Amino acid sequence: MFKNPEKLIFAFSCVVLLVGAAFIFGAYSGQRENAAFLALRDLRNTADTLLTERGDDPVHFLQPARHQGSGVITNTRPDDGMLIFVSGFFDGGNEMRLMQRDGTVVARWPVRFSEHFPDPSFLPQPPQSDWNVDLHGALVNPDGSVVFNYEYSGSVKLSPCGDVLWTLDHPTHHSVETAESGGYWIPGRSFLRPKARDTLFPHLMRMRGRGMVEDDLILKVSEDGEILLEKSVSALLFENGLEPLMTATGESIMSNKTWDRELVHLNKIGELPSNIADAFVGFDAGDLVLSLRKYNLVLMVDPNSWRVKWHQTGPWRRQHDPEFNADGTLTVFNNNTYRTSTLGGSSDKVDPKAPLVSNIIKTDPAAGTNIVVYGTRAGETFGTVVRGKHEITPEGGYLVTEFEAGRIFETNAAGKITWEYLNRYDADRVAEVTEARMYPRTYFTRAEWSCP
Repeated sequence: MFKNPEKLIFAFSCVVLLVGAAFIFGAYSGQRENAAFLALRDLRNTADTLLTERGDDPVHFLQPARHQGSGVITNTRPDDGMLIFVSGFFDGGNEMRLMQRDGTVVARWPVRFSEHFPDPSFLPQPPQSDWNVDLHGALVNPDGSVVFNYEYSGSVKLSPCGDVLWTLDHPTHHSVETAESGGYWIPGRSFLRPKARDTLFPHLMRMRGRGMVEDDLILKVSEDGEILLEKSVSALLFENGLEPLMTATGESIMSNKTWDRELVHLNKIGELPSNIADAFVGFDAGDLVLSLRKYNLVLMVDPNSWRVKWHQTGPWRRQHDPEFNADGTLTVFNNNTYRTSTLGGSSDKVDPKAPLVSNIIKTDPAAGTNIVVYGTRAGETFGTVVRGKHEITPEGGYLVTEFEAGRIFETNAAGKITWEYLNRYDADRVAEVTEARMYPRTYFTRAEWSCP
């Protein structure tokens, strides 16, 4: 049938050898996490991103809708002089808005990553498009300027009219909080390659594979956008004898296993205000509260000596956003679930019919007590697998950002919802909101918000 079967057999053997060699090389590269493996991974991620975001559908920002309505859907409060500052995806792009309780927009800051960071070479994996990065961490200053993060992709300060005051070429993420001495506390990220990480954490890093790992940083950034202080969170844990927490996550200790490349996942830095510091036994004004999602860990640290004064693992699970209360307690936004469980499996999209299990826990570091203060009674159900924020209102209620629901709601001290906003995208979906803050009109020194 074949005129030269020997050549056919030889060609087939070559194909088998090439395929086998490619498989072995791929397996070796994956195990070693070498340059070839990292390049292929980045190429695959880029292709996945571009394929996912084809067309006019910003799927990165969208979730199935859980609730009816659009915009302000509940408002039982009189005009109390409060303005709501929100960040999320609005009208086709990332945007921050300052609005009245009735939904009237007072000021808006639409933003594009590609315009603020035309050269993103400081990032190991820059966003592939403006629809591939969202805002996470934002605030507005009394003069009307805003400071915000593109998630893991840099920080920006804009004037009240959107002019760029500065950009910070550093992977920053999750939160922006003011420092009483001036400037801002912002989580940062560093990428440790084998030589650097083995020098810093030799006996731990050798168990995490041979590729690059991600450590988080405590950054203090000046009003002018300069990094004044930088501290590795992993180093902080090592220096305070908390290394055992980093190896207590059930990951394999076999020398040939690759562990999760993310070391800690810092998702909040908050500073203890001087006006309520006396209520916190054993702590001082200026101490920092940190939330490390990976270890279900909240801790208090002195940013001068870097001594950990208090730490607690749980009862929260994958928590976010600890906040200081005037009575000497902390409230913690408790996501209370995992991507692989309650709210819809391992997908980034949440099942709108799944049970909602998130809550807010109040913890007293001095007394060692923990109680759920919101999320267990009728009418209090909400849920986010990731992210989510809360703020204590002046009357003792909560302003809650329910990230995947595209929803913000405010409660009174009794837990009843008095204001609610839904970021509707279309009939079946909502666009995500990443943060909401409440400001009295008297907070602002700017009387007029109109811009030329």
